[in-house]
Formats: sequence, C-alpha cells, structure tokens
Amino acid sequence: MLKRPKIAIIGAGGNVGAAVAQWAAQKELGDLVLIDLKAGPAEGRALDLTQCSPWEGFNNTSFLATDKFEAMQDADVVVMTAGVPRKPGQSREELINVNAGIVKSICGDIKKYAPNAVLVVVSNPLDAMVFVAKQITGFPRERVIGSAGVLDSARFRTYLALAAKVSVEDVQGIVLGAHTDKDMVPVVSTAMIGNVPVTKFLDAAKITEVVENTKKGGATLTGLIGTSAWLAPGAGTALMVEAIVRNQGRVLPCSVELAGEFGVTGAFLGVPVKLTSAGAVSVHEFDLSASEKEAFGKAHAANKELMEIARGFLV
Repeated sequence: MLKRPKIAIIGAGGNVGAAVAQWAAQKELGDLVLIDLKAGPAEGRALDLTQCSPWEGFNNTSFLATDKFEAMQDADVVVMTAGVPRKPGQSREELINVNAGIVKSICGDIKKYAPNAVLVVVSNPLDAMVFVAKQITGFPRERVIGSAGVLDSARFRTYLALAAKVSVEDVQGIVLGAHTDKDMVPVVSTAMIGNVPVTKFLDAAKITEVVENTKKGGATLTGLIGTSAWLAPGAGTALMVEAIVRNQGRVLPCSVELAGEFGVTGAFLGVPVKLTSAGAVSVHEFDLSASEKEAFGKAHAANKELMEIARGFLV
C-alpha cells in the first residue's frame, strides 16, 4: 500500500492549528495527527472537520487527535502553531517571554519523535521562534522553516488588488524581512499586476498606503477580532505543507537562517525559498531598490535583537 504523508499539527486545538488542519484536509495532503496539550479540543476540532467531509468532498477519516507527543512518531512534516496568541496592543516581541519556553519544550519532543521531519514554525514572534526551533532540534536549515512571508505577501497582494480594483489572482508581490509590524519589507520594485508594474496602476501615495496597511495587517485584524487572525495564516501554512509533501518545488517567501544571502549571515528572515520534499532547499536572491535594501538591513538588526532575547531561553 502506498504511504500517505504523515502531517503532525501541534497546537491543533487553537484557531491557527485548526485552520491548517482544515486546509490540509480539503487538499487531501495526508494523514493528520492533531496534537494539543488538551486532548479534548484537538479531538473536537478533528471531529468537527471530519463532519464537513460528506458535503465538501474530501476524506478526513484518517486522523488522530491526542495530547501525546509520541503520536508524531516519524512524521514527514510537523507544523508548530502552539503558543499564546497576540492580544490587542501587544507587540510580537513581547510574546517572546511567553512563547519561547513553549517552543523550546515542544522542539525537544519533535527532535525525539520526528527527527527526519520538515518543521514548519508558525508560533510568534515568528523569526525568533524559528531561531529557537533550529537551536533545540539541531535540524539543518532546510528543515526548519518559518511561515510568515506567505501570509504577509498574501496581505500585500490583497491590498494591492483592493487599491487597484483588479483581481488578486493577477497580482504578484512579495514581502521579505522580519515578521513584525515595523520590520517587514513589502517589495514594491518588483510588484506586478498582470505583468505590468504596479506603478502603472497606483500613484506613490496609494502605494505608500498599501505598504503601511500590509505592515500593520496583523495588528489591524487583532484589533478587529480581539485575537490573532487564523484563516489566512492557516491557508498560507497549508500551502507550504502542500509544496513539501507533493515535492512541488514552489518558490515561496519563508523565514530561514541566512548564510550570506542578501548580505546576511546567521539571522532568520523571510526570503524566497524553493520548497521540496527536503524542505527549503535553496534561497533565491534578487535585486532590491536602495530603500528596500535599507529596510532589509533594519529588519536584520531587529532580528538580531530578538535572537539575543530568545537566546536567554535556551540555557
């Protein structure tokens, strides 16, 4: 019998974990293992999702919901969404004090039970948590990937489409840098609508507005909902999982440890990577404008500060 990919989602009782499970089930990506510190919520999410399948046309009867971390044994992909969500007015940096310890503990179990998995980190503050995950697991950089650029880029493309009054399907755009409100870098210089530069559709003032809306996109939703968003983060993360388990070779913006790319070494920032069954197998550089290079440099500096804070939780 052919082996279906085994996908473990840690923190599946929460909104983001449940959204990842929903998109993964709809895409028939593999057998799902839903893990949460509380078994009840994980089982409830799985059962609720399974009861969608008669109408939505997917088969989600192959799942396991549990509070036992050993259930991720030999998983092909582990998605870590565990952690406390951001509250209104709270910065992602402030979350380090809470979530670093959670991520550290979970990564010990991932290293033990799924030593060959590709680990996709969703927990915030994202770039710092990818750093913690890599230090604790000891996995090579291609197998520790942060899900942030896919979300930020989706927001960038959405705001561009709304501003230009065009279909979002015809908008190409990418966000690099850190997954923080002030240090992400929406790349305007390469953004296109139907292969036409966005500057042909929008004036400078409107583009600046789009950039600012993108950078504060998470905070906007937190203020409106009262907690972090989950549908778009879940969809973006499931897109990454799909690229991995189906060995698609998609080029998507993800947070990885840089080794000289974009002039940065040792920091964890969002950049275009090629995703295959082996993980983020390559980083792809491209030219940035002078202002974008400056913004990327500031993101690097901010990332180093977060890494130093997070480093204190590794001892």
